[in-house]
Amino acid sequence: MESDGIRNKLLKHGLSAADAGCWLHLQDREAFAREHIQDRDGKPWTTRAYQRASLESSASRKVHCDGRDVGKTSEIEILACWALVACPDSEMLIATQTENHLFPLMSRIARRFESTPEFAGSLVEMRRSPSWYLRFMNGFVLWGRIAGPRGVNFQGMHVHWQIVDEAQEMTETAWGELYQGLNGDGRRWVYGVPNGLRNTFYRMTTMQEAEQYNWPSALNPEFTPAKDAELALLYGGRSSPGYIHRVLGQHGSPMHAVFSLDDYLECVDPGMGCVDIRLGEEDTFVAPFDCAEGHYYLGCDLGYARDPSEFVVYRDAPPHLVNVLRLHLEGVNYAKQIEIIQELDRAYDFHGIGIDCGNNGRAIAHQLMAFNSLWCEKVRAFEFGAAMDLDTLPDGSVPRRRVKEYMTELLQRRMTERTIVFPPCPDREQQYASHTYSVNAAGQIIYEKGNDHIIDADRCALLRHYLDTADDSSSAMLGVELKGF
Repeated sequence: MESDGIRNKLLKHGLSAADAGCWLHLQDREAFAREHIQDRDGKPWTTRAYQRASLESSASRKVHCDGRDVGKTSEIEILACWALVACPDSEMLIATQTENHLFPLMSRIARRFESTPEFAGSLVEMRRSPSWYLRFMNGFVLWGRIAGPRGVNFQGMHVHWQIVDEAQEMTETAWGELYQGLNGDGRRWVYGVPNGLRNTFYRMTTMQEAEQYNWPSALNPEFTPAKDAELALLYGGRSSPGYIHRVLGQHGSPMHAVFSLDDYLECVDPGMGCVDIRLGEEDTFVAPFDCAEGHYYLGCDLGYARDPSEFVVYRDAPPHLVNVLRLHLEGVNYAKQIEIIQELDRAYDFHGIGIDCGNNGRAIAHQLMAFNSLWCEKVRAFEFGAAMDLDTLPDGSVPRRRVKEYMTELLQRRMTERTIVFPPCPDREQQYASHTYSVNAAGQIIYEKGNDHIIDADRCALLRHYLDTADDSSSAMLGVELKGF
């Protein structure tokens, strides 16, 4: 009956019965997707029951607080294609905080436009740099942009529709710029996976004026009990923050951001070149031997079967530490990792090497130190859960700090002071954006486990540099003693 009323209004406005029927049919996004979009098997895209209400929504404000792998990306892709046809002479912005989130989403949408004949024929212009820009014959424009430092990339935009993906990682300053980029009668649809932060995304999930959705991962028909058990194991149990956030799609207990993403972005030099290498088990590795003069430090977070390994090299350029190399290893055995460390040392002649003791880190450190006394001087293995004794205070007491907290503080301090320089690295940016912590009943900081391997390598490099360069007269850190609790 509702469609009949709309049809009568369209007829009164002068549309023919055929045009009114076409218009009504176009408003059915589920039918649009079925007719124009194919799934990964080449079949017409079909809507899952839980997706229907969101896909057909006409809300001006909509917020998704979901688990992973529930179809958010598919909905955004369908919306972009539908808007091309149904919203001529309008502009849509797809926004994320980091490039790691924007690139795969926009690449997927661009491929859809290029591979679908009824869409490709109307594509007039497409640019991927410095930001995504797609313009069509009917005047529809699709933008894809990351926030940039303090949301600068959203400045000057005026669009009719904003789609925000991975909204939980958007900074407060980025939201401030994004708000100003929406026309007065525009729509803002927000999609995110909670991370425990009580930030703007969290507040949006409590807004009564916004249409709210919560899709836990179990809604996906392909989510099996075996998958659930695997995720529970990886995240540390079904009551762990990771499981509550990424599987249940719920906020859980309050968490806190470890790093200021705005500070991190201020330390990124967009014009800086950096060696970024990815290796597998069968790949050969030759270190770059055209290194500038200086003192170099290596930080290692070692993995093998389940987790990757991350190696980071920093050059000491007082007052700055400059990241000059990042080496990412997938499935590389520990014997070969030792060979890679030796190859890196031949190129950089490290003043210090810091290795995370987790996994087989301690064993690798011992094997390196067994080579000769020079390796004994270079290598330090850090037990993140240990404590460290600092300088003796005037009253004779010896303060102790947790190792992971202290090395994290070194990173935070350098970013605040702008004395660390990072090259553009989407992987690192994503990890720094999403790293969180909580405080337990004893007042101890608990860092959430997850994708923080580059951060842990950075931690090791900075603590090793600090141990090597701290002033003997003002710090006993050169003789730091690590103790388990």
